[in-house]
Amino acid sequence: MIEINNKVDYIFYTNGTPNTFKIKLILLELEKKHGITFESRNVDVTKKENYSDEFVKINPNKKVPAIVDQTGEKPFIVFESVSILIYLAQKYNIFLPDFKTNPLENSDVITWAVWQAANLGPAFGQYFHFSFFSPTVQEYSLHRFNNEAQRILRLLDDRLSVSPYIGGKEYSIADIASAGWLLYLNFAPFYNATKERFPHLFKWLDLIGQRESVKQVNQSISEGFKNFNPSGLRSLFTDDPDLINAKAPVGIENVVLKYD
Repeated sequence: MIEINNKVDYIFYTNGTPNTFKIKLILLELEKKHGITFESRNVDVTKKENYSDEFVKINPNKKVPAIVDQTGEKPFIVFESVSILIYLAQKYNIFLPDFKTNPLENSDVITWAVWQAANLGPAFGQYFHFSFFSPTVQEYSLHRFNNEAQRILRLLDDRLSVSPYIGGKEYSIADIASAGWLLYLNFAPFYNATKERFPHLFKWLDLIGQRESVKQVNQSISEGFKNFNPSGLRSLFTDDPDLINAKAPVGIENVVLKYD
């Protein structure tokens, strides 16, 4: 898994999930604007490949995404999605205002990128887990993370009512960080997120959807929905075949979430 391929600039460890789509978005932009090359390597978490000795050498935190930068004198590893975004943005002077000339704009972009990793990603990820991958319903957890998702969506809609992009006037890594998760709203009304409830958020989705990189990731998400099967991940949390193969966490049909 850590075999070096000197024919490409970057090795990208992925599994086609929201946090990895962030990195795919920026790599596709760099491929177009700077001619970089990259190889995607899938890490199958249902087979616990992320716990393998080989992958732990790439990321001791045992999660994707991660990249190996092979453009220097020796390979350099970066992991954690927002850390990768900042690293690549600084390296290629793209999607992040320069701190020396625009310190306030630089801080705004980094703040909103870090905000995504600290707030949006964890809340949405836990909501997804308890909605699809938990073997049995966990009612408190569903309410807890649905309420947090509602708060985050309202906050973002307010932000986008006064700014065309999340980080400011221009497309930036702040947008890329959140897009990894929010592009899913183009295909399903998770969190009861609709254009009527969050008009500015969906206007932003239409705006960034004009970019070729976003179009490609949208296509990947669409294909993922066609093949979506929660049983693989659910098998990590139970050995009961009935629970593994259930269409949803057992008992979830009795939970009524609030979207005020």
